Amino acid sequence: SRNFLRRVDAITDASRTIMAGDLSQRMPVAGSDDELDRLAGSLNEMLSQIERLMAGMKEVSSNVAHDLKTPLTRLRARAEDALRSASDEEHRAALQQTIFESDKLLQTFNALLSIARAEAGQAREGLNSINAADVLHEVAELYEPLLEDSGGSLKLKELPSLQVRADRQLLAQAFSNIIDNAMKYGASAGGDKVHIQLDAKIEHEHAVITIADAGVGIAPEDRERVLERFVRLDESRSKPGNGLGFSLAASVMKLHGGTLQLSDAEPGLKV
Repeated sequence: SRNFLRRVDAITDASRTIMAGDLSQRMPVAGSDDELDRLAGSLNEMLSQIERLMAGMKEVSSNVAHDLKTPLTRLRARAEDALRSASDEEHRAALQQTIFESDKLLQTFNALLSIARAEAGQAREGLNSINAADVLHEVAELYEPLLEDSGGSLKLKELPSLQVRADRQLLAQAFSNIIDNAMKYGASAGGDKVHIQLDAKIEHEHAVITIADAGVGIAPEDRERVLERFVRLDESRSKPGNGLGFSLAASVMKLHGGTLQLSDAEPGLKV
């Protein structure tokens, strides 16, 4: 009994230290693999997840402050310039540009809200039995004319039926984000035309959907990093974007019990 109570006291002391703010602390494990060890192990896994989420929240807060400060400063400077000007034309141009910048900020906030909602599992009430192949067809029909107008192409292979339990809108958003990313960065080296190929199959009772381009791709060491929020690689900073496309797609996949994997399409990026 003394031994049992001593271990309970040790767990209690560790929990008080954690409640005081030390999230790096863990429950003591004796190594006997008994009920208390299994309980401590489960609590330690939970604490590790909480620590990761807290670190992610701090990073997101820092990134939001950094990435939104510049456009907000630009908005203020433009408004001040317009107030100093007596030209109606300049006033109109400043208002149009302000609306454009505001729309971009709203897109960023909407993407962050969608990510937070998906990661919190709040979107699970919208899960229904759907054919993911139909959603992919609809998204492809939306982007195909845009690519053809720029001299590129979007090829969609004949797809099998992909019956999944999913939120149709979120799934379409994830596909759109990935295709949109390919349109921005999927041009072949030295060229300006983007060629995208969509494919899908059933593998070990999982729906595997592939979106590939023929561009320069992403280096292996950066593939995990680009799934984080607000991460934009140096070569992409010259193009419009907020670094949330892959992050939202990854969150949507996680909500649906899936994963988002990046690999080499030889050449290009395969998602």
